[in-house]
Amino acid sequence: MLRQRVGSLSNESRPPSSFNHISISTPTTPTYPHVSIQRSLMTVLKVYSPSVKVVNSNTDSPAMIPAFGSGDKVGGTVELDPACSQAGRLSVSIEGSFSYSDSNDGFNSTPGTRPDMHKHVFFSSCRIIPVSSSSEFLPNRSGILKGAFSSLRKRPSVPSLKNNGSSDLHNRLYPFEFELPRSCRPGEELPPTFASTSQSTGSGLSSSSSRYFCVEYKLQVAWEPTDASEYPSFLEVPLIYHPDLDFQSVDCSPKENVSWLEMPLRSDRPMPFRCAITLPTPVTFSRSSFIPYYVVFTTTPRSLTLAKEIASDATISVTLVRKITVTEPHPLPPTPPQTPSTNSDDSDSSRGGKLLKRVARSRAGSISSWSPIPKSPAQEEESEKEKPLPRLPMHAVFSDSQPLHTSICIGFPKRPRHQLGPEKHPTLDSQAALPDGLHKAKFLLIQGILPSIDWAGVSVKYYLDVSVLIGQDDVRARVPIQLV
Repeated sequence: MLRQRVGSLSNESRPPSSFNHISISTPTTPTYPHVSIQRSLMTVLKVYSPSVKVVNSNTDSPAMIPAFGSGDKVGGTVELDPACSQAGRLSVSIEGSFSYSDSNDGFNSTPGTRPDMHKHVFFSSCRIIPVSSSSEFLPNRSGILKGAFSSLRKRPSVPSLKNNGSSDLHNRLYPFEFELPRSCRPGEELPPTFASTSQSTGSGLSSSSSRYFCVEYKLQVAWEPTDASEYPSFLEVPLIYHPDLDFQSVDCSPKENVSWLEMPLRSDRPMPFRCAITLPTPVTFSRSSFIPYYVVFTTTPRSLTLAKEIASDATISVTLVRKITVTEPHPLPPTPPQTPSTNSDDSDSSRGGKLLKRVARSRAGSISSWSPIPKSPAQEEESEKEKPLPRLPMHAVFSDSQPLHTSICIGFPKRPRHQLGPEKHPTLDSQAALPDGLHKAKFLLIQGILPSIDWAGVSVKYYLDVSVLIGQDDVRARVPIQLV
């Protein structure tokens, strides 16, 4: 019987019973093909991702950063070192933040050393894993007894000692998994990873207007041992989030069925002409492409003399504007101290109670009516505490509006025409319905500018400010667009 019992203890393929308690008896490792491993003094972090991105780091070798897309889950395992304490608290958290610089000289120093950087956390989630000394992840005493019994029968070899010792010590494995949030509103999407650069295009479009902005995601692992003599351990791993990981070719997309949206320009008083800007729909553009647009005008009523004057002397100005707003709730006001009840209040309440009793007795014989029982001060205080707190008002902690690029043109150099075949001619009615003048242009974009963001207190919006100046009169419009 003793030999059979020792044999059952030596069955190392059987998982310990504590796995069932925390639902990781069979850790569901993600099916992603890439595994990124990061180590600290007491922990080893493995992150499973569908892809990785190679980035240049401060070290000699490039860093491999896990990359995720929309719908992916961030998961992996944390392994505690066998030499660390047997009890403590293990926490794994994921965080998404938007950082910005206050001054305009954001590129004069590295991001990690700038004292004027501000950080706004728009997404965070945490998992707390308590580790107790009775956990069966730790080497148990049965292994020591097993070694003592086996040493009486056979002298163990050095390789067998190493295998038996490490098989129990390396079972302190804790899996984790986070789901990236999804929005319920159209246009509100989790912002992608981003870091602004100081590059600019030949057309004059600057990527950041000398300010530094970045969107970062990272995993944090913290081990806090119960033993005060042991140092805690902390590990931080950057992540990359891009919602458009699928391959999309602009060249293969159909361009024949592009629809255009015409938006009129407004003025403070009636004008003898009308102006409009035309953009392709939807007004969503990739940061690696361009924004085409048309500005047209028509005289009302039709006047050939006024049309020639506008076509030669009008000043057309189109500006790409970016507006960034970071809002946070107001801090809670300090709770006032509770005033203790005095004897005078007790005496007043007792007098009021006696008066109510007298009135009730005098009216009991004539009127039989029901009256609610008044609540005691303690009950009223409890009901007030149970009421849900109102949402704190939001206030802007950072606001920045910058023109990124301005295009100015004098006059409308072109006359609109119908695009027909060589043997076809437009009708007189269709020719008369065309505008009197047309200005065609486009903005070249760069990948280094911030994308449009609308998520948890962070708002990055883009507009096209259009104006047409004719003499002392002008017409204007602000058109919101989206950059992805």
